[in-house]
Amino acid sequence: MASSTAAIAAEPAPSSLQELDQRLAKMFAQRGIPGAALAVVEDGKVVLLKGYGVADKAGGVQVTPDTIFRAASISKSFTSIAIMQLVENGKLKLDARLADLTPEISFNNPWEQSDPVRLVHLLEHTTGWSDISARVELQNGPGWSVRRGVEFASPEYVSRWRPGQFAVYTNAGPAVAGYVLEKVAGQDFAAYEREHVLRPMGMASADFTLTPELASRLAKSYAPDGAPTPYQHIIMPPSGSLATSVRELARLVLFFVGRGTVDGQRILSPQAVARIEHGESSLAARAGLGEGYGLGNFPLSEAGQGFRGHNGEIDSFTSVYGYSAAQGSGYVVLANGGEGVDFRTPVTGLIQAYLSRKQAPSPAPLFAVEQGELAALTGFYRNVTPAKNLMRPYAEVLGMSRVTLVDGGLRIGGKPYLPTGKHTFRRADREAASLAFAVQDGETYLLSGGLGDRKREATWRIASYAVVAALALLGGVFGLLALPVWGVAAYRKTLQAKGGWKVRVMPLLAFGSLCGTFILPLIGISGGIGTMAMLAAPSLLSLPILLCSVTFPLLAAAGVWHAVRTRHASRLVRWHAGLTSAGILVIAAYAWSIGWIGMRTWTM
Repeated sequence: MASSTAAIAAEPAPSSLQELDQRLAKMFAQRGIPGAALAVVEDGKVVLLKGYGVADKAGGVQVTPDTIFRAASISKSFTSIAIMQLVENGKLKLDARLADLTPEISFNNPWEQSDPVRLVHLLEHTTGWSDISARVELQNGPGWSVRRGVEFASPEYVSRWRPGQFAVYTNAGPAVAGYVLEKVAGQDFAAYEREHVLRPMGMASADFTLTPELASRLAKSYAPDGAPTPYQHIIMPPSGSLATSVRELARLVLFFVGRGTVDGQRILSPQAVARIEHGESSLAARAGLGEGYGLGNFPLSEAGQGFRGHNGEIDSFTSVYGYSAAQGSGYVVLANGGEGVDFRTPVTGLIQAYLSRKQAPSPAPLFAVEQGELAALTGFYRNVTPAKNLMRPYAEVLGMSRVTLVDGGLRIGGKPYLPTGKHTFRRADREAASLAFAVQDGETYLLSGGLGDRKREATWRIASYAVVAALALLGGVFGLLALPVWGVAAYRKTLQAKGGWKVRVMPLLAFGSLCGTFILPLIGISGGIGTMAMLAAPSLLSLPILLCSVTFPLLAAAGVWHAVRTRHASRLVRWHAGLTSAGILVIAAYAWSIGWIGMRTWTM
């Protein structure tokens, strides 16, 4: 699919709203989006409200600017605004300890004495907690209170590193912050948002509760295969249950470009808005990337300058809003499809290109760094902040980045980066710094300032990982190819004299179980809501994963045993069995270290 910021940048920016409208309509159609709604803000005013496609395929209902969509994780922006109101009113402090605010909510932080979990960590995703498991994510809880949802998920509140070190996106943190709001304000979360944020902002019908009036206007959403997706009452409303129209959500853009004031109604002070936009609690922020993930707010510059905002995805609804305070411009896009389809990047890139068409580029000035200092940063960097443990092996392998020298800077992940400070870098084709390097506890880290940080690994270690993986893979493939030959030998009754089946089959069975352990979860994760639901409970998908994760190390150990003990097999057969099984045993040790032996996906 041709859809990238680079492709957009190669075309001229739309020169008018009419051209933008036409090109967006074409994009939505090309990507199979059933219906979408758009708002565009220029010079602090809404200049375009438009619906595209259908809100209901069966009924042929057209999308209008007043059609209701689920805004998903954009909810987190509103949760942060509400928390900052309490901070401004002196009722809360961002550095307050969670244990003091909600002693009734259990969590596990091995560093609580020296590095406690604080309120700010909940909103900046720096608690160290994993994202919620499928068990929590797919729990349908109509009528659940915020506290009930927060308590239901509490066994998963485990800090994997010191709070305030890395940022990793998790729906748990903002939800707990929403419960803190309820306790401090003495008011139901949805009611507080209505009274103090949504209605004062001019959002007359938007709500965190699906009222009958909203339900009557709610678009139906559709999975990539075109099937309708049922509505799910998520149990963590502060993280994702907002329902709104594009007309009303445009008020959020006006709030940010108005620095906390909408139509003369002050919601927050400009200083509080600036704090929302500025991260402080992560190692990346301390390394100079404070413009990364803030309080429910992060950089969204695809083709324009200084855009921030948030996006979301729930029940096949997709959403994004962005704004540039400096330009006084912004946008909202809501859709009832597009799950798993990369349409937000090209759509927002096109809109940003239009809004920035009259702005001259203003890249961050470069900083002179000695070549030797740059060379000291090169190497392989492994992703150490997967959102979920269920994603860890894939994140570590696919998220590996190689840093090499280029003229005047570094090549990171195949793209050139230039220094804007001693430790901060920006992409050569972007304006602001987006990566930084930092040393902590003797380790060198590559930090994104957003969500995804990496630690440098010794080259020999990366090479050893590759060798072990190659041994297991090649050994398994060799066994599969040799299987017909062994079958013929068995048919001729000559196999037993050549060492028998066990020395040959044990490594093959171990390889099969290994593949099941690492491939079946990937199928579940990528297969949509149906297969995710199978991971969320004991099922025909999750139980085989559990079985494979237990048996592959046992079968590999048996393979090594037979390779050593079998006397009549050829040297080739014994070496194949020994090396393949040993490689799989090394992988088993890794799987044990990350909790993947005896894996119960419904807890991950």
